[in-house]
Amino acid sequence: MKATAIITNTDHPHYECEIFHAERMPGADTFLKVSDTCYDGFLGFGLALTSASCYELNQLDPDVRKKLLKHIYGKDGIGLNVGRICVGASDYSPEIYTYDDHPFDTSLEHFSIERDEKYVIPMIKEILEINPDIYLFASPWSPPGWMKTGGSIFGGYMREEFIDCYADYYVKFIKAYAEHGIKISAVTPQNEPNAQQWEKMPACIWHPEIEAKFIKILKKKFVENGLDIKIWMFDHNYDNIQRVIWSLENCEGLKDSCEGVAFHYYKGYPEKSAEVTKHFPNLELHFTEGGPRVRDHYDTDWCKWGLIAIKMLKLGYKSFTGWNLMLNEMGCPNIGPYHAACAGFVSRDTRTGELSYSGQYKAYSHIAPYINEKSKIYPIYADISVNVHTGDYPVHDHEIEGVLIENDDGKKIAVLVNINDHRLQTQLEVDGKLWLFEMLEDSIYTIIFE
Repeated sequence: MKATAIITNTDHPHYECEIFHAERMPGADTFLKVSDTCYDGFLGFGLALTSASCYELNQLDPDVRKKLLKHIYGKDGIGLNVGRICVGASDYSPEIYTYDDHPFDTSLEHFSIERDEKYVIPMIKEILEINPDIYLFASPWSPPGWMKTGGSIFGGYMREEFIDCYADYYVKFIKAYAEHGIKISAVTPQNEPNAQQWEKMPACIWHPEIEAKFIKILKKKFVENGLDIKIWMFDHNYDNIQRVIWSLENCEGLKDSCEGVAFHYYKGYPEKSAEVTKHFPNLELHFTEGGPRVRDHYDTDWCKWGLIAIKMLKLGYKSFTGWNLMLNEMGCPNIGPYHAACAGFVSRDTRTGELSYSGQYKAYSHIAPYINEKSKIYPIYADISVNVHTGDYPVHDHEIEGVLIENDDGKKIAVLVNINDHRLQTQLEVDGKLWLFEMLEDSIYTIIFE
C-alpha cells in the first residue's frame, strides 16, 4: 500500500509528499485510530447561490466564469455537489423583493420569479451544464410582508392565517423553477426562524407550533402536486436545540412530515445536534450556512473550515453547505446589517477583476474531491491524547481531528487537521498498519492510501 499526503499550511499550499509505514513509536505526540462507526449517503459539499453571488458571477467575462465554475463544480476540480437557492431576497442580494409583493394577493395572481430570471437562474443553469446532478435545496428569508405582523419583509412574525397560502406560494416557486429545468430536491421553511435581525434585512420569526403546522401543510401539498421534495426543519443555530427537540416531541405529525434538521454554526456547538439523531434516528442532519469573513483571516482559516467540516462528518451529517459562492472584495452586494462581515468563497476585486480564494475554498479542496454519496465515512480519534508536558502549564494542546473516507474505487483517504501552532509527530493506524508522519503546524493533511 502506498500513501501520498497533500498538505496545506502557511508555508506549503497544497504541497504533496509520500509518507511511509513504520513500527509503533512510543514517544510519538499522538496516535490516531479509525473508529468502527460508519456513515454513508453523504450528498456532498456545496455553497449558497445567493442573488449577490449570481450578480457577481454575471460580472465576470464568460470564459473566465466558465473556467471558474468548471473548477468548482466539475469532476476534475473540487467537484461541489450541493447548492442552496434563496427564495426571494436574502441579506446578500442587490435588491429587495419577494415573488408576490402585491398586498393580500391570497390567490397569488401576481406571483412572479421575473427578478430571478435576470441573473440568478442563468447562473444556476451554467452550473447545471457542468454538474447536472447537483443537489439543490431552497430557503426563504421572508414571506411577503402582507403575510406577517408589521406588514414588512423586514422582521415581524409569520401569521398563522396565511400559512396555507404560503405553502401554495412555495409550490409555485418550485414549479416555476422546474419550468427552467431547475429541480429543487429539498426545502427549509424559513432561514433562521428565531431571528428578527432588528428589522434591517429580510427576516421572519416563526413560533415553533406554527412552523410545525406549516411543514405538515407543505408536505401535504407536495404530495398532492406529485413533488418529491424533502423538508428540513429549523435552519438555525445549535444553541437552540431545545426548540427542535421540543417541536419534534410535542407537535403531532411533525417528525413524519420532515426528513431532516438544518443547522447554522454562528452560535452553539455542533455536538449538540447529536441529540436529534439520538431521539429521532430517522431524521437527517444538514449543515446549511457558514462562510468566510472579509477581515477575519479570509484566506488563511483553512483549519477552521476543515475542523468544522470534519466535525459534521464525524456526527453523520448528510451535507455541508457554505455561504456565498462569490462576493466582491468588500463583501458585497449586501443589503443587510452585517456590513463586511461575510466574504465570498471566491472574491472578485471590483477594480482589477482579479479573483482571490478563501481559507474555506482551501479546506474544501482537501475534502470535497474525495467524497461522494457512495463513500463510507469513519471518524478518526486519538487513541492516546496529545502529550502535554507538565512544565508547559497552562499551555493546552488540541487533539488532531480527522475522518477516513473509503471509496468504491479501492482508495482510502484520511483527512486530518492540526490547529496547533506547532508540529505533532503522528502515527495513524489504517488496516492494521501504522503510518508515521509529522503534522505541520496550522495544517490540513489529505492522505491518499492506494
